[in-house]
Amino acid sequence: MNMKLDNYIQTFELLKRNLKWKVSDKRILMTISSIYVLNGKTLDVDRFLQLADAIQSRASLFSPLRSYSRFTTAAMLDVKFENPEDKIEELFQLYDLFREEKFSSGVFTYIAATILLTNEQKNSKATIQLTKEIYDGMKKEHSFLTTSSDYPLATLLALESRSNIISHIESFYDELAKHGFRKGNDLQFLSHILALEKDASKNVLINRVIQVMDSFVTSGIRAKPMYYPFIGMLALLPQEEYKVAPVLSLYEELNNQKDFKWYKEMNLMMAASFFVNEKTEQKGLAETSLSTILEAILQAQQAVMIATVAATAAASSSSSGN
Repeated sequence: MNMKLDNYIQTFELLKRNLKWKVSDKRILMTISSIYVLNGKTLDVDRFLQLADAIQSRASLFSPLRSYSRFTTAAMLDVKFENPEDKIEELFQLYDLFREEKFSSGVFTYIAATILLTNEQKNSKATIQLTKEIYDGMKKEHSFLTTSSDYPLATLLALESRSNIISHIESFYDELAKHGFRKGNDLQFLSHILALEKDASKNVLINRVIQVMDSFVTSGIRAKPMYYPFIGMLALLPQEEYKVAPVLSLYEELNNQKDFKWYKEMNLMMAASFFVNEKTEQKGLAETSLSTILEAILQAQQAVMIATVAATAAASSSSSGN
């Protein structure tokens, strides 16, 4: 994992030098860096900036893709496609299809469209309709918790297209609440993640989640609800593959970096993501469906982080003219 950490820091430094007048929030640069590292791609800054400019030019006047989100969107297209410029128009077409199904305008709908685009579905309209059904089912169960931030996960669940998905999610939510997990949006996110796993039983997954959570608490990490999603991600690994020590070691290394030391929650998520990514690359796991599921979860988790950062940075973006 040291190589991933080195690549992450180098990519961040490159972005910081080239985007210092465009992006003031380091978390956006951290997110973009992680997208390249987790996909095993090297950042070509000129290509990246040209792609971001092309996305901005195509976006409408009040689109979030005229602000910070154009950079994270450019990164996702850049790591997934040989000729990412050719996919920009398709991205906006998918966004319009989501809007036709009454998804609200905004960054989460663009992220859902990006997830659909990078998974290259043959029948996108049918997948978007199924996404709406799943989202409406979530809203029916948890009307106050379910917001547009759930669009990316609903899209991933639609791509899995398993039956009775809402009742499956709810069974995880209710069972984990009985084990002391705090009800709320983070627990709903965790329940969605566990519902993506088709092979392991519900009880096995719940026991793994509890084990992972206990390992963090024993190591002195507070059991914050914001950590639930990546705890779920770690719980999808086979039990013998999960170790808390390397995750915490990487977390401490990130905390010791001057640029990252103020973002401890994000550092813990990055450490978990790099650990999972490393495991899925190893022989035996890379060929299984687990690799696909974990990449999808990372996309969804990045989606929430991207949108949260973009929302908090929107004011400074407009005031600085970027």
